[in-house]
Amino acid sequence: MPEYLSTREVARYLKLNQKKVYALVAGGKLPAARVSGKWLFPKHLVDQWVTEHTVYPTTGLIGALLDQMLVLQGSDDWLFLRLVDRYQSRTRGAVPIAVVGSMAGLTALDGGQAHLATCHVEPDAVRSRLHSASYLVSLFTREQGLLFDRSRTRRLTGLRSVVGRQLRFAERQPESGTYRLVRRLLGEQGLKPRWRSAGPFTSHLELALAIRAGKADVGMGARVAAEMTGLDFVPLHMESFDLVVPAAFAAHRRVAGFLDFTLDDLHKEAAHGVPGYSFEKAGRMQPLLLGATTPSTP
Repeated sequence: MPEYLSTREVARYLKLNQKKVYALVAGGKLPAARVSGKWLFPKHLVDQWVTEHTVYPTTGLIGALLDQMLVLQGSDDWLFLRLVDRYQSRTRGAVPIAVVGSMAGLTALDGGQAHLATCHVEPDAVRSRLHSASYLVSLFTREQGLLFDRSRTRRLTGLRSVVGRQLRFAERQPESGTYRLVRRLLGEQGLKPRWRSAGPFTSHLELALAIRAGKADVGMGARVAAEMTGLDFVPLHMESFDLVVPAAFAAHRRVAGFLDFTLDDLHKEAAHGVPGYSFEKAGRMQPLLLGATTPSTP
């Protein structure tokens, strides 16, 4: 049954005096029904009216969410996801993350659907998806290359040794940085693939497991995925894995706290060493788009 409020009750509910309530009704602004000479206010419509007239911060609804959680979208990386898990465990801060690929993550960030985006594409590609000032924060560099099982697929030394063979190539989603990397390397070497595509796969580990299970013969992925699944690895490229931070959120305590935690944890990882990763550039910050000024590095 719908709940109805009297004039006095709705005034108390909205923290207004009754004269203001009558003025809103007379102006046709507040939903109400006149029954037997008295005004009744359907509570669910009053709530809807308040929602429709709520003014959010200039950063929109995603900015309003920042006090409760930190939303990330973008590229897949085993080490970064492990770091996010540790952050949530130690701080009890919620960090929902969608692994959608570098370019899709940047589009989500620009569209107000994330606070931060992870990516491993060149700065010009980042700029192509953004329309407001942001910062590109380097987290680490990592090694990408060909993953395969030598017992089934032999004599692989690089992309040139793959393109002319009828192999099943494990693909990533088209909006991922790894998909773009494969196409860029093929173009630089003047190669046209004649392989059979398998997938797409949404993460390096998923791709590696597909090769391990015999669902594909070879694919591009991070060295750590090969190490974890016992696959062979041919290194092809070292790339920067970065975090994109909108200038509007850079000074927020939740963002600053996450960056502090992330960089501190990466320094600890560097001390132990992780196969296929390098941490010399961790914390370097580059302003993107005109008007951005670089704050102090967390």
